[in-house]
Amino acid sequence: MPPAPPLLEIKNLATSFYDDDIIVRAVRGVDIKVNQGEVLAIVGESGCGKSVTALSILRLLAMPPGHFDSGSIKFNGNDLLLLPENEMQNIRGNSISMIFQEPMTSLNPLFTVGDQISETITHHQNKTRAEARTLTLNLLHKVAIPSPEVRIDQYPHELSGGMKQRIMIAIAIACRPSLLIADEPTTALDVTIQAQILNLLISLKQETKMSVLLI
Repeated sequence: MPPAPPLLEIKNLATSFYDDDIIVRAVRGVDIKVNQGEVLAIVGESGCGKSVTALSILRLLAMPPGHFDSGSIKFNGNDLLLLPENEMQNIRGNSISMIFQEPMTSLNPLFTVGDQISETITHHQNKTRAEARTLTLNLLHKVAIPSPEVRIDQYPHELSGGMKQRIMIAIAIACRPSLLIADEPTTALDVTIQAQILNLLISLKQETKMSVLLI
């Protein structure tokens, strides 16, 4: 039996930023393969293009000034760079999810954390608000948020940094993605909390069989 094709395959990706006469070639010649259920880490110094690569996968870069100069990003055999925007919207947060570096800036301060998790569920799944709230509570339990029945109605500023990052993980796994991109998920957390977050990601990966691209 031939081996299964990779879940994610990036070939010769080049992403640049154009501003008048200035060209910043942020990513050049990147090749990545991630198989189903695999964890792959991208390691490099600050500014080497790791986050730009992650944002390129989900096409979350502003165009312009961003531009894909070359390459392909195939997910389940489909080149994401060629898909129309409405199809990408169905993939983002559903088949592919991302945990961003800074939960402080990623969470909306005007909405409760429960509403922000539920929004992902109702957007991608045929669930009522009541059903989404029940699923949200289950997710808060899964990511080990203490007193989830209380936290679900709290706002981001009422939570610690570690709990905010757990909320971001809950949002990311809400629709059981095939691929989770974790962009420096332990940034600005103390060492003990960093270990807890990484152990949580490993546990969730083993439970859901999702692939993880760790930056």
